[in-house]
Amino acid sequence: MEVNVLDKKEFVFNIISQSHVPMFLAWGTSGVLYYNDACQPLIGLSRGEASGLSLQQVFAGNWHKLGPAFDQVMQGGSLTIPDIQLFINRQNHSEPVSFTFSCIPIPLSTGKTGGMLVTATENVAIQQATQKKIYEILLQLPIGILTLRMPDYRIELANHSFLQITSKDISEVTGRSLFEVNPDLKGQRAEELINQVVQSRTPHIENGMPLRIERNGGHVTAYFNLLFYPLLEPGGICSGIMLVGREVTDIVLERKRMENSEHYFRRLADTVPVMLWITRPDGSCTYVNQKWYDYTGQPPENTLGQRWLSVVHPDDLELMTTCFAEANAHQVPFNFEYRIQGADGNYRWILDSGSPMFDNKGVFEGFIGSVVDIDNRKLAEDAVRESEVRFRQLADSMPQIVWTANADGYVDYYNKQWYLLISDEERFGDESFLVHVHPDDRERCLESWHDVVRTGEQLEIEFRFFVKYPVAGYRWFLVRARPIKNDDGQIIKWFGTCTDIDEVKNIHLDLENRVAERTHEISHKNNALEETTRELKEINQQLELRHEELRQSEERYLRMTNEVEDYSIILLSKDGYIENWNKGAEKIKGYTADEIIGMHFRLFYTYSDQQHGLAEKLLEEAKQDGKSTFEGLRVRKDGSTFWAYTVLTALHNDKNDIIGFSKVTRDLTKQKLTEDQLKMYAEQLEQKNRELERSNSELSSFSYVASHDLQEPLRKIQAFGNLIQARDVANLSDTSKDYFDRMVKAAVRMQNLIDSLLEFSRTTTARKNFESTDLNALLDEVKKELAHRIDEKKATIISAHLPTMTIIPFQFRQLLSNLISNSLKYSREDVTPVIEITSAYVKARQLHEKGAIPGKDYFRFTINDNGIGFEQEYAEKIFELFQRLHGRNEYTGSGIGLAICKKIVENHHGFIRAESEVGAGATFYIFIPVK
Repeated sequence: MEVNVLDKKEFVFNIISQSHVPMFLAWGTSGVLYYNDACQPLIGLSRGEASGLSLQQVFAGNWHKLGPAFDQVMQGGSLTIPDIQLFINRQNHSEPVSFTFSCIPIPLSTGKTGGMLVTATENVAIQQATQKKIYEILLQLPIGILTLRMPDYRIELANHSFLQITSKDISEVTGRSLFEVNPDLKGQRAEELINQVVQSRTPHIENGMPLRIERNGGHVTAYFNLLFYPLLEPGGICSGIMLVGREVTDIVLERKRMENSEHYFRRLADTVPVMLWITRPDGSCTYVNQKWYDYTGQPPENTLGQRWLSVVHPDDLELMTTCFAEANAHQVPFNFEYRIQGADGNYRWILDSGSPMFDNKGVFEGFIGSVVDIDNRKLAEDAVRESEVRFRQLADSMPQIVWTANADGYVDYYNKQWYLLISDEERFGDESFLVHVHPDDRERCLESWHDVVRTGEQLEIEFRFFVKYPVAGYRWFLVRARPIKNDDGQIIKWFGTCTDIDEVKNIHLDLENRVAERTHEISHKNNALEETTRELKEINQQLELRHEELRQSEERYLRMTNEVEDYSIILLSKDGYIENWNKGAEKIKGYTADEIIGMHFRLFYTYSDQQHGLAEKLLEEAKQDGKSTFEGLRVRKDGSTFWAYTVLTALHNDKNDIIGFSKVTRDLTKQKLTEDQLKMYAEQLEQKNRELERSNSELSSFSYVASHDLQEPLRKIQAFGNLIQARDVANLSDTSKDYFDRMVKAAVRMQNLIDSLLEFSRTTTARKNFESTDLNALLDEVKKELAHRIDEKKATIISAHLPTMTIIPFQFRQLLSNLISNSLKYSREDVTPVIEITSAYVKARQLHEKGAIPGKDYFRFTINDNGIGFEQEYAEKIFELFQRLHGRNEYTGSGIGLAICKKIVENHHGFIRAESEVGAGATFYIFIPVK
């Protein structure tokens, strides 16, 4: 059967030879029997080279695609393989080509397949579609692509990205020379590189290349990363060049900006007066400025990396490196103080401050920091600490409470007197003192303190502290503070003292209250008491003088930190010999430092005290108890004596051994004289009070006579006059009737006048029994008493809630009754009377009324009506006896009612005033001090 097939080979060979379609005949898998010329590029071998080779050897490059198909055909079935891409040799150049393979098996007589006839048809349409797809991909790539053809570099392809770079349309560039489209490229490095690549036929890459191009109607310099790639024809001839690139203008400019910024930073860093440094994320140093090299004397090779640690003091190295490593690990700012060796070989303290650096994405880039020499500051801090110790020893030896606060007003120190007298607990800040202040004084105290801290002014205030020693309870203190400022005038500290003034304050307050009460009572008496008023004013002036002397005396304590001239402050040896002498000692005792240092302090005591060994006894007492005090006579250099208060305090070293004594002496001569004068003034005041009591007794006798002896004849005149008018009126002439009528009315007016005078007298002479009274209930009683007149006038009385006060009830009821009656009497005929009664609590600092007692809080009562009113010029006159603004025929009354009101208010140590306008009603203001 094989021979039969072979006999037909001529016929088959003729078909294959004459076909323009690549065809070949294969027998089994042993080889290719025959293939035509069109199949030569597909096979890639001459017929002689392909002789004797197997199909797998012939199609070795494409066997992975053809082998499985050929095996399937040899199993006995026809097969068509569409769109299979094979690399063929065309014009000495391998290129991919799409084929459709049609495979027909050649059967043997045995039914087996002996070979196959294969036809390979090139798929031109598919090839063109593929090329089009590739072209479209090139056009849309996000990177610029430009192909140029020789000899004049005409543009063959320009994708969208390239056109965006040049701001040109495809029609403007296709077929035109590159240098015609953009003349600016002529003479630039791009032209040089294009010619170089064409000549060398070797690709070239240029990054960040500047190009002067035309864009948007202008000329700009842009930067590009470019690939210059030669386009080679068969035979290696370069027919063009392809440019592939991406604009990197923003990146290049940013890099240049960073380089310029880095250069500027380094130049600037070398001019600043502090040392600067930069590290990597691993902590190694990459940069220090010139100041570091100048300061340490170390060259760069001994500084960068970790080598800068060589200048750190050995005692500080371990702690410093540990702290830096921890800050670097946590990427947090830090401030370290340690010592480094300077160029002179000496170690000095520095402050090293660092902050972490992060890029735009938050990635840690290392630290940047500064180093400042703080050696002088450290020495100053040591000096300040030593000064602070000396100051506290001096403050602890003083008999007053001494305290300090920082610039913001935070109290940060108390001397021993504070803990002896006030508190067992060591606490600072506002709460440290405020909890010990009397509840009524706290708001005023804290407000005053905050005000002076804000304004920088000096503080002087009196308030009560709760003391635990010597007797527990509240005591008055005079508190003073002054700011301490630096050379620039900025407050850096507050220094203050607290002086116990309880005894003087109580005497002052007692005398002040007694003077105020007596002054109000005797202000309206006869001229014989005017001398008493003058003397009382003198007492007040003496009290104010005493207060001023106390203030000035206290101010001397505040000057102790500067030049304490009002205190004698002496340092003694442990045997009592003078070792130090301040200006205050020279001023008080008359000796200069040169004259007195080295002398024993017994020199200051009287001859009698020296004979009794008083100085030695005080020294021994201070040794045993730590402190001794004494008040008595001292002797000056000129032999004169003065009254003084002395505090002798033992000074100890770290081992608690006595090394000497501090002696603080205060001249109390003026204070002693003032206290003696106060006692004399108190005795004089008591004498005046006795005289006042006698005057009140005489006034009471007069009141009795007026209420009995004067009224008896009036009652008889009224009785007989009424009888005659009732019984004998028919026997009287008209003239007589008129006379009797006038006589009776005059007697009634006289009766009312006497009653009013008695009421006025009782406000002065009656016992002043003060009781806690609810004024709302009292007002209700008054309204019930006046109910008939209120209804008659159809009046409305509006009252807010009134306080409960300590008052004289029957007098305050009369006060309200008189004022309401007054408003009803002087109401307008065509207007319904409206009377409004209100009250308010007024603090002393808010009260600026004439007659107010300084430092006293008051209740203010306001009674307002809508009556006829009066001229404001009569606002004071209406409170005088027998003063009337209207005729007796217009409005009834004695002219005493408002005088009684004023007297009642004065009995309560208050004052009253009125405001009015004709036709707009009147307003009465009553001020009663809070008890």
